Amino acid sequence: MSTSTNPQTVILANGAMPSHPVPLAIFAAAARVVCCDGAYAKALALGREPDLVVGDGDSLDDAQKTALGERFVLVAEQDTNDLAKAFRVAVARFGPKGIVILGADGLRDDHFIGNVFRLIDFAREAPDIMLVTNAGVFTVATNTRTYESTPGDAVSVLAPSHGTQATSIGLEWPLDGVALDALWRGTLNRTIGAEFTISTNRPLIVYIPHGRLDHPRREAKSS
Repeated sequence: MSTSTNPQTVILANGAMPSHPVPLAIFAAAARVVCCDGAYAKALALGREPDLVVGDGDSLDDAQKTALGERFVLVAEQDTNDLAKAFRVAVARFGPKGIVILGADGLRDDHFIGNVFRLIDFAREAPDIMLVTNAGVFTVATNTRTYESTPGDAVSVLAPSHGTQATSIGLEWPLDGVALDALWRGTLNRTIGAEFTISTNRPLIVYIPHGRLDHPRREAKSS
């Protein structure tokens, strides 16, 4: 799965370094990069000086803070993790459109799972937000959302809220009438055409593994 829209803001979290061609291309094409403070060195290793580095500063030494100057945004509160802090700052500084999260996976599974489901909170402000890993793309479907696809693309739907009811067009196994009462019930589906549409009464996480590398991202339309 992919989208043709160029990312406006990449948030780089302190997980595994992006290594797959899809997240690497997204990182290179981003208009700006906002780092969690622990990911500052990773941004440099990927060849970009970040526009902002956000966090409580415990991962930066004094020389790095001095070098960053006003690009370091101190958020000292400990009620949320650095990804949530970076998201808040990115939205406040640059707006909610075109936000892509990279580097959120690969080190601690509990952090990664939490970050995936935090997308639903983020999507209230940034509906088109994506979390892209070295394996695939997570998005949020709210109300009705249409994704471009090719026949046979893998797709999984995760429903974190009880009482979720969904319908679909363009999936091999339609969601209509499926009791989405456990996270696994909407997983391991496939597309049958050039697009698929999901309508839902409560937000869903939609996961699509990376496919063809000649089209690393495709359009997702919400309504």
